[in-house]
Amino acid sequence: MTPGCWRGRCARLSSFASEVRRQLAAGAATSTVGRHELAGLVDASGLWDQEGVTLRTPSAAVARSVVRLWRSEFGMDSRLSAIEPDRFGRTRYAVRTAGNGAIQAAEELKFARTARAPAERAGYLRGAFQGAGSVNRPGGRGGHHLEFVHREEAFIRRCAAFSRAPLKVVRRRGRWVAYTKSADGVTTVLAQMSLSEAVLEYEARAVLGEAKANANRVTNFDAANAGRTAMAAARQQRAFETLDPQHLPPALREMLELRIENPDASLAELARLGDLSKSAANHRLRRLVALSGEPARQ
Repeated sequence: MTPGCWRGRCARLSSFASEVRRQLAAGAATSTVGRHELAGLVDASGLWDQEGVTLRTPSAAVARSVVRLWRSEFGMDSRLSAIEPDRFGRTRYAVRTAGNGAIQAAEELKFARTARAPAERAGYLRGAFQGAGSVNRPGGRGGHHLEFVHREEAFIRRCAAFSRAPLKVVRRRGRWVAYTKSADGVTTVLAQMSLSEAVLEYEARAVLGEAKANANRVTNFDAANAGRTAMAAARQQRAFETLDPQHLPPALREMLELRIENPDASLAELARLGDLSKSAANHRLRRLVALSGEPARQ
């Protein structure tokens, strides 16, 4: 991954999930649990036949990672080729690994699924995410969401069991899904897969998104209050036009003059101007409205 890719041009051109997969693929060359990572990849997006296995992926980085892993873990060469695009017109890639070595490796990869050590489980999840994982961009409209999706229930339950964060398992549209919708859950899984840069990016964007959401809530609340104040003031202005100050008690006459002179003032501002409590100011305004014959409103 090129320096600054998370916050620079790459982040703008690709989805956050694509950037996560790219970073995982780049780290595969130095992984100490490459066999477990390859097992997760093959389980997630590989198709076995009598001669070997074909793994399909829309990510060129993931495809190259699979080739490297077969070579480093089993000394085998794979054939990488572009295949028909997906329904969105995006290029897809196939990695074909065949021969007696591939068939023998299949048994060893089955053993890698029984990962017990934390590092081995993290390695398997790294591979599983590259083949069947997705995560929303932090601060986006979809909220916090990370998931693994696959047709096989056993694979999804294995991902959930290996995850340090609790993942809920459900069946959706004919596929099995293990997911978390909490910010802590997302960052825990990213950290487990050794994606420290992604965790920092996620946390930074999540904090910014939360701040924007809070600002919007405050703005909407203030706008609603301002609207209610303006409507109340307009009703009072219309009502008070029918009143004759000379026929009012001094306290009500003073409040009438305050309201007419300050048509846009809130109740709190009127109370301050009249050196009154909000309760007293509200009581006098209600009496004035009642004297005008207008129906009282909240």
